Amino acid sequence: MRSSRRDMNTVSSSPFFVKYMAFWTSFCLAALFILVWDRKRVAQEWREYLRFLAVPWKLWLFVPGLVFVTLAGRWTNDETWDVVTGSGMAILTFLTAPWSIGLIYQVLIGRRPLRYLVVAIALLLFSSSWFYDGYLLWRDGVYTLRWAGNLMLSPFIYVAAGMLWNLEAKDGGDFHDHSSFRLSFVRANWPKRPVDTRFGPLVMVSIPFIVIAAFVLVAFVGWKVGLFR
Repeated sequence: MRSSRRDMNTVSSSPFFVKYMAFWTSFCLAALFILVWDRKRVAQEWREYLRFLAVPWKLWLFVPGLVFVTLAGRWTNDETWDVVTGSGMAILTFLTAPWSIGLIYQVLIGRRPLRYLVVAIALLLFSSSWFYDGYLLWRDGVYTLRWAGNLMLSPFIYVAAGMLWNLEAKDGGDFHDHSSFRLSFVRANWPKRPVDTRFGPLVMVSIPFIVIAAFVLVAFVGWKVGLFR
């Protein structure tokens, strides 16, 4: 334990981590500045976006996921997985991932200014990594040794969630029609709430995104019970 603490203190005080913390803090502040600069557009859009998130099937998928990632850490060998890191990252992902992924698409097709790419990437990395780093630095007084693994793995969950919660049924489509769904952010009026809020036509196409997120959550963690071994 003492050796581990010395290793963590060495990591936290190394020049690399001082520069890394300065970088990600500055990057998040730059994104915040853009949001404040465009606050009228962002405030109006987020009123629509919250209605977009409040589609019943999205909430029904989110709630059990939130419960799992909030409580499951006690059955793992990961000392960084606690109620705050689990619930915090889950809530941030639900609230921001669909918007972040949509922003990236819209920047790439020229529907948004390039500066929104900074916002999208900051939301992605803060929600899936930097919130985790910052909280653990505050909790333990040292930078977590697990930062790199989390940085490499958690964005996969974030992107999968962002794609999942951007799925929508096409009005009039049915379960067996493979063209009866689309990604919400391709609509010109995204993120307005979709007209068709059914989940039936989305069941099959949603499974790969759910499997990706679940696999990353359970496969790279040491469990104290044999359920996931």
